[in-house]
Order: sequence, then C-alpha cells, then structure tokens
Amino acid sequence: MEGLLRITNRKPLGPFPTFGSAHLLLAFITIGQKGSVGRHALASNSGLGEGAIRTVIKRLREEGLAKVGSAGCRLTPSGKRVYATLAGRLSPALAVRYSDLTMGAHQVAVVVRKGGAKVTSGIEQRDSAIKVGAAGATTYIIRESRFTIPGGSSDCEHDYPSGVWDVLRKGLRPKEGDSVILCGAALPILANLGAVAAAATLL
Repeated sequence: MEGLLRITNRKPLGPFPTFGSAHLLLAFITIGQKGSVGRHALASNSGLGEGAIRTVIKRLREEGLAKVGSAGCRLTPSGKRVYATLAGRLSPALAVRYSDLTMGAHQVAVVVRKGGAKVTSGIEQRDSAIKVGAAGATTYIIRESRFTIPGGSSDCEHDYPSGVWDVLRKGLRPKEGDSVILCGAALPILANLGAVAAAATLL
C-alpha cells in the first residue's frame, strides 16, 4: 500500500497533477474490480478528466502495477498481488440509501479490516473525505459487536435507531476491531472518492 500511495507524492515533471492519492487509489481499485477497463470508463469511475487519467495510468505503469493493451488497462501480476492485499483490508463500497447518520444525498460505506486501532477521533477521516469533495464522513469502530464512535456513543444502534445498521451489518459483515466509514456527497462518484480517501488514512 505504501508503494501505491507514494506514486502521487513524487515531484511531477509538469504542472502539479489535478488528482491526489485517493483518485489514484480509486482508479487502481476500479481496474482490479473490473479486470480490464478502457481509459474513458476509468476516468469516469475515478472522477478525473482524460488528461489526469493518462497521468495516473502512466504512474501505475512506471511502478509496474498496470499495463495497457487493446482490451484496456489491466493489472500486472505485481499489481494483482497488491490489489489482493488491498482487497483483504478494504471492502468494496456499499451503496446506502439516504440516512441521517452522515451528510450527503448519496452515501456509501466501506469497512477497513482491523482499522479501528488507527482511529483516534474520526476527524482525520472526515477531513480527508471533505478535501476530495464529499459532504462528510462518519467513522465507527466495532467493539464487542457494537458500532461505536470514538469519544462518543458506545452503542450507536441503540442511541441512533436506523434501518441502516442492519444494511451495514449484512452488506459489510464487520468484525471486532474493524472500522466502518459511512461517507456522503452530492454525487455518487464523490461519495466513493470520499470513502476511499477516508479509508486510506487507516491503511
């Protein structure tokens, strides 16, 4: 993971790129999930323009994580190994119907396996999501099979009744010590990007 996120920290040769580590990570995840994806579709799924996605692909290729062929962009064997490690830590985004548990008309949730140990107040995850265009993000830690908030509720299902809890349990199957991030935004792509940005702070 460190090598993957380090790509965007390299000094660019030209103007500063219009993407950050969250965009690159989301593009990498998209390639891994789809197996093969064209540049236009990858740009759309990552919330980037054609120029920026070319730079993302170039950097992934330079790191030996992706290759481009007639069928589109694919992961290399090395990229597949990195993706397998990432997929073991970070779940696919789960679309959630609007709830009042976080801000934003479009909401998604992800689970970061064993991510609870890295959560302090949840502010870092929220701020990371907001920086990439999300409206907000709420981070929960699973403790004694309960959704808890750092420095807040020790049983969110009891304190904040909602049908979303059942959706999160069934859709994400969080375990003890996991962190669950619920992110919302005005657009689905921004909710996905915000969730990835927030999750990246715990990887």
